Amino acid sequence: MTEQTPPPLPSGDPYQPPASNTPPPADAINEGSVGTGIAICLALMLFGGPAIGIVMSVLMGLLSATGINLYALAWLPALLGPLILPVVAGIWFTRKGQRKTAKGIWLGFAIGIGLVLLLVAACFGLLAGSNFH
Repeated sequence: MTEQTPPPLPSGDPYQPPASNTPPPADAINEGSVGTGIAICLALMLFGGPAIGIVMSVLMGLLSATGINLYALAWLPALLGPLILPVVAGIWFTRKGQRKTAKGIWLGFAIGIGLVLLLVAACFGLLAGSNFH
């Protein structure tokens, strides 16, 4: 059984054949992956705070040996790290040209904030009937 080729199209015909499912050329720009961005963002949000806390505790230990005491400010980077790290990573991946990874980071950031809001609402709902005691 031989495959027949269609007749050639007339020159003034506006018909365009459908695009093929061939992969992009090897020299195409790598835009990353949305799933990778979500995974990076959630990892930064989960492990960024403890990692910054460990770094800050080592830094405060080294500074206390020199007589400088900044323990009152040591908690601030650890608390703000999970909010700042995904924003920095999203901007970095955008400037690097990996738009899909940056989009995934922003989506992961929105998922994380949404989960926190749902948790706060659930706890508020559970405590609302108990006069918050």
